[in-house]
Amino acid sequence: MSLSRKLQTRLTLAGTAAALLTAIVLTAMALNGSTQGLAVAAVLLVLVSALLSWGLARQLLQPLSELEAGMQQLQDEHKQLVEQRDDARTHLEEMEKTLAGVGLEDALTGLANRRQFERGLLEEFNRAARTSLSLAIIMIDIDLFDEYNASYGRMAGDKVLRRVGSAIRDTNVRPEDLLARFGTQEIAVLLPGSRLEGALIVAERIRTSIEQLNIEHSASPTGRVTISIGIAAVAPQRQVDEPDTVLRESEQALALAKASGRDCIRTSEDLVKASIA
Repeated sequence: MSLSRKLQTRLTLAGTAAALLTAIVLTAMALNGSTQGLAVAAVLLVLVSALLSWGLARQLLQPLSELEAGMQQLQDEHKQLVEQRDDARTHLEEMEKTLAGVGLEDALTGLANRRQFERGLLEEFNRAARTSLSLAIIMIDIDLFDEYNASYGRMAGDKVLRRVGSAIRDTNVRPEDLLARFGTQEIAVLLPGSRLEGALIVAERIRTSIEQLNIEHSASPTGRVTISIGIAAVAPQRQVDEPDTVLRESEQALALAKASGRDCIRTSEDLVKASIA
């Protein structure tokens, strides 16, 4: 029962009780005086008192009823606003996640972009330093890609990038490995927990998968699209090694592979041998 209804009931009962008490007194007086008219007057007084009590209670409690109705409306509006706020917050969080994903993904290949790769490299480098594990980077370059674009057009070149990216993704890379488009025609693969020997196996599997695509490339000596690969690995030590060092070594190994005739793999160990020779 609402507050206004409770007050109205109590006031009505109070008024009725007062009227009944008055009626009892008057009735007693009438019986003692044997005056029938006085008894009739008492009954009428009861009815009039009850009616007046009801009317008075209604007049007094009408503003309170309106106030309660207004408060209920405000509560409903507040509840609706809270629901709208929660919906807006959920939508905003979903948009932020989407934008964050877009900002870290290469639109053409669907791989991670360079920004995401560098962030992942820093995280995995620090984790490897804490856990005394190693990590490896495979840097891949599509051979004579500018010549391919000149011969077949940029749209065909974009298609090659997508096919190469998909082929690398399909070479049974682990969920924790990070694939990223690092440059115009460069794709980098981050292998947490891998040593140079394991990375070399993965790299050869990637090179073979691109070879099996058998994409025509008239400007290439092989007549098809090939890739060159550079690999570097490190078991990082705090205050000694840096993420940029292993990244730079993978790029230098890639440059050595391209200088060695392309369509081949070179590692950071080959860099040491080349420097000695």
